[in-house]
Amino acid sequence: MKAIRSAILFLAVASVGVYAQIGPPPGPPMGGPHGGPPRGGFGPGGFGPPGKVVTGAPYSGDITNSYVRSLPDGNTIQRTTTAHVARDNDGRTYSQETITGGFFGQNGPRTIVFILDPVAGYSYVLDASKKIARRREFKPLQAGTPREHTRPANPNIVTSDLGTQVVNGVNAQGKSTTHTIPAGQMGNAQPLVSTIETWYSPDLQVIVASKRNDPISGQSNYALTNIQRAAPNASLFQVPSDYTIQDEPKGRGHGFGSGGRPGPPPQ
Repeated sequence: MKAIRSAILFLAVASVGVYAQIGPPPGPPMGGPHGGPPRGGFGPGGFGPPGKVVTGAPYSGDITNSYVRSLPDGNTIQRTTTAHVARDNDGRTYSQETITGGFFGQNGPRTIVFILDPVAGYSYVLDASKKIARRREFKPLQAGTPREHTRPANPNIVTSDLGTQVVNGVNAQGKSTTHTIPAGQMGNAQPLVSTIETWYSPDLQVIVASKRNDPISGQSNYALTNIQRAAPNASLFQVPSDYTIQDEPKGRGHGFGSGGRPGPPPQ
């Protein structure tokens, strides 16, 4: 039990699609600097880059993350995460996630609730079985905070613009990236080619769909569906009155990042 609790706390602290978002996890690519279109990596819970608070763009929806890896002996590894997510006008986020498969779901589906309240300055993990809310201080990124380092152009990475189209009910900008590992670079006899396709909503500042095909890590798909643009019920972002709040130690980063939680296809 102690090991499971420690694993859940790690999950909360690590935030980004580290299943912790468990190998390379499925999930959505996180946005670029200042909430711009994604440039790689993955953000938690469908809320965008870790540490960034998005205001004035409320919504709710359902997330599905799936990951499948086929092994040479014919065996397969599968993990699925589903979630109901919501964000209010002030940037508070809610994520109720159900994990199936992998370490956290090995004894059956496991549901965890994450709440981020940047107004009050706290993030929470809710343990429904014990009526406990584990709380940690949250410090959002300040405007102008550097997020990325300029990297030299890599001739083995090719990005294509897929244009704009309606995806899952919202306007989204598409991007396809192909990454080739040349033969011999890591002992591979032939080139290894992975592809990732992402669709980003500028209005919501989140990824609404992504899929990845990687010969090493497998296939992963992410989708944000049933999107509602109306402000969610305010009670979602409040710790239930019958829960006991327990403060976690300070000094472990930004809590749950931007939305409380994991996400998405691996980068």
